[in-house]
Amino acid sequence: MGLEFPRQKKTIGVVFGKFYPLHTGHIYLIQRACSQVDELHIIMGFDDTRDRALFEDSAMSQQPTVPDRLRWLLQTFKYQKNIRIHAFNEEGMEPYPHGWDVWSNGIKKFMAEKGIQPDLIYTSEEADAPQYMEHLGIETVLVDPKRTFMSISGAQIRENPFRYWEYIPTEVKPFFVRTVAILGGESSGKSTLVNKLANIFNTTSAWEYGRDYVFSHLGGDEIALQYSDYDKIALGHAQYIDFAVKYANKVAFIDTDFVTTQAFCKKYEGREHPFVQALIDEYRFDLVILLENNTPWVADGLRSLGSSVDRKEFQNLLVEMLEENNIEFVRVEEDDYDSRFLRCVELVREMMGEQG
Repeated sequence: MGLEFPRQKKTIGVVFGKFYPLHTGHIYLIQRACSQVDELHIIMGFDDTRDRALFEDSAMSQQPTVPDRLRWLLQTFKYQKNIRIHAFNEEGMEPYPHGWDVWSNGIKKFMAEKGIQPDLIYTSEEADAPQYMEHLGIETVLVDPKRTFMSISGAQIRENPFRYWEYIPTEVKPFFVRTVAILGGESSGKSTLVNKLANIFNTTSAWEYGRDYVFSHLGGDEIALQYSDYDKIALGHAQYIDFAVKYANKVAFIDTDFVTTQAFCKKYEGREHPFVQALIDEYRFDLVILLENNTPWVADGLRSLGSSVDRKEFQNLLVEMLEENNIEFVRVEEDDYDSRFLRCVELVREMMGEQG
């Protein structure tokens, strides 16, 4: 004898948004919504023309791509199995808050194709509730429309990301982190300066991986260094940079860049490395500071370019390679450590949009 049990209908909810960028207000809305339904669909709208205009009218240093925005959502909600995330192309539709007729027709077709039959729409925009009911005929639930719990908007973050840093989610913050690379020849004070800057700005730094590599793979002596080591050094340095950016507080400081790695490769091996070049092309820093080689040279067992001629030649090679790669840089020529430190602080504050 077969027994049939009545199947309970699932409650389906939907949240619409640009998530440009995702912020904690969105997260609060989504967390409230997903706890009230069996299945929640987040539909992220994108329009290349509109999105480009938003970026150009913002203080963001780079434009988030559609995959960037999808990744933020996927990473933030990856442990909540009742959430589904979609991307909806709004190209050619009149920008919000206009164009409800065209948009609603498009979104109805999109949801039908995806098999989404929502019972409820969740939003924090009070003015949208009657529009959803009129154009989609779906009951709308308002969540914190007065922004009493989380008073933030995407427009505010686009206008000044650092001012509203606390409202940028963990998975989104690395996108907004500014990077500062400190370059220079041997014994130019890079490592100490990077540490001091990270301390004063209360943030992270990426140490020079090449020094660690020499200790861990070459017994602490560069005499064993060869051409095949440079790609490994560059890859390790990239991982250090990625880690520093991931956990940074607004800005991350980088001790040595890939141009410097390439310069050493060219100096010692007589040729450039294609893998290092690929990382030069991929990793572009917001501020590149080139320290003049005019501080005392200190032998530490890992340095070999101590003569004034060698130091000058290597400095010229760095400048040449930076220019070849179309990398803008700022020279810091102060010859005492305190003045050099203060000049770098000034440059970083200017980049961050701070005054005084």
